Amino acid sequence: MKSKYQWLLAACLAAPAAHAQQVLLQTDVARDTLRPRTGPNRRYFGHLYASYGLALGGSGAGLPLRYGFGSAETQVGGRLKWRLADHLALTTDLRYAYLRYALAQDAGSKAAPFTARHDTETLTYHQLQGELGLRLNAGFKPRGNVVGTYLDLLAYGGPALAANHTTIDKDTGQGELEATRHAPPYMQRWLGGVGLRLGSGSLALVGRYRLSQALRPTETLRPPEPARWVVGVEIGWF
Repeated sequence: MKSKYQWLLAACLAAPAAHAQQVLLQTDVARDTLRPRTGPNRRYFGHLYASYGLALGGSGAGLPLRYGFGSAETQVGGRLKWRLADHLALTTDLRYAYLRYALAQDAGSKAAPFTARHDTETLTYHQLQGELGLRLNAGFKPRGNVVGTYLDLLAYGGPALAANHTTIDKDTGQGELEATRHAPPYMQRWLGGVGLRLGSGSLALVGRYRLSQALRPTETLRPPEPARWVVGVEIGWF
């Protein structure tokens, strides 16, 4: 009888040990030892973002703008970041940009080809843009797997998928009249420039300066240049 109880006690003690070995065998040990390669502060990081900025700065004589929400740029795109060192990274963007200039109709004379007055007059660009950025992260202490505070030096450019000059006249005797010139010869087919982005986490303040002309001269026209600065905010989706 004593031998029987000894065998029962041994079986009870062996059961937890066998269970522990079974759990250990089911654990993926490599998952805990391999260093992650993706994430906000890893070697590779990709995310979507959207930005909105207002046109700022003076325009050429004869091309008065309506500043504020009427003259602005909206962007939606994706970004891939390569970390080169602890506080240095390279970013590449591909995005859609919609740039809109609203022309004022009551601020002095207007230059050709915008001499006629309308109730509403806009210049719009639908653009596919690529952008390269050099990112400098602030701080000297390890920040963990987060984006942190950063400054990006930017250079961008791309073709205008559509460039339109649109006018709207409401009091014509025949109701509202809207006329659009698609890709007129005085509107540029490519836009590009440089910029700065100062951010912390998913929020950033962005300023861009357009180096290329938005309006190009033709044989008969030499249109003035609209404001080159766009300053606004960016939100990233991490």
